[in-house]
Amino acid sequence: MDSNALYATLPDLSARIMRNALVSEAKVDWDEFCRSSHVRPVRFDEQARDLLAQEEMLLQKAFADCTANARNIWFDVGLRYRAIKYGELGLAMMTARTLGEALQIACRCQSLTYSLINYRYVAAPNGAFAMIGSCDKLSEQMHDFTHYRDLGAIRTLVADLMGGELPLERVTLTTPPPPDWALQRRHFSCPVEFNADLTQWVFKPGAANLPLPMADSDLVTLYSSRCDIMLRRAQADSTIKGRLAARLRNCESEFLTAGEAARMLALSERTLHRRLAEEGTRFSAMVDEARYGRARELLMDGRVSIERIATAVGFAEPSSFSRAFKRWSGMGALEYRRQTQDKGGRTL
Repeated sequence: MDSNALYATLPDLSARIMRNALVSEAKVDWDEFCRSSHVRPVRFDEQARDLLAQEEMLLQKAFADCTANARNIWFDVGLRYRAIKYGELGLAMMTARTLGEALQIACRCQSLTYSLINYRYVAAPNGAFAMIGSCDKLSEQMHDFTHYRDLGAIRTLVADLMGGELPLERVTLTTPPPPDWALQRRHFSCPVEFNADLTQWVFKPGAANLPLPMADSDLVTLYSSRCDIMLRRAQADSTIKGRLAARLRNCESEFLTAGEAARMLALSERTLHRRLAEEGTRFSAMVDEARYGRARELLMDGRVSIERIATAVGFAEPSSFSRAFKRWSGMGALEYRRQTQDKGGRTL
């Protein structure tokens, strides 16, 4: 995760891992945790959703605060970050040709990871390599939290990529050992040094060229390009218009009012309207655009009635939705559904 790309979208599976740890191990109610931590309540169902990196970062801080007296949880939580839980980035890493290529992708796409540590990839002529980490502007607690969690998460990631093998030479961390390190030490066959001058994961000679079991040149190209698109969108979302669009895309139920949006963006409502005007748009136009986008997605599912779609995009009456959709697209909602299905749109 990169503080310069807080509007990148990440799968909500990290939030699910933290929620499960709080409920099962810390015996904390999730809704009460969100309220007391002043973070937006995240609702979970069978379908994974996306969170903004900014929201993920706030959840991590709240989780670290809540579990500060049970730091052994942090490493255990990290062990649950399977490669596939990184979404498009995870698929890009898993289908890379070699271990070195996979971890270069991870370092290049730092904004799409859950880590608060920035890693750079350093290669050696003999095929050895290292991932060297740095993290600035973190409190001592968050420094320890992200190191302990990464200790588990990177270990699991490498094992997933290599089918269980860990071609590590040594790991050094700029933090004291976790409270239960004597027990957790069994997860590593290489030396792990704490209170070091540098955070680094050093891989054995030849490790960069080790082939991955799921290597597929076509798929790694596809998923890497998707990661690049996500990174470009995150950079575009640094504008007020982009940040608001990202918020509207991630609304789970009712769309934001101008006042709610202004508070989320740390602006006054008047400033929000002024900044949007400077960027060539209006708040109402952006809400309309978000509603139209969601309506198009829902119309692709032939099982969802027009009445349900109207409610989902914020209309009390189907007739009001139908008029709005015709204004947006120039055709009725049912006609749009038929046309998209005729052109190959699938009924789920």
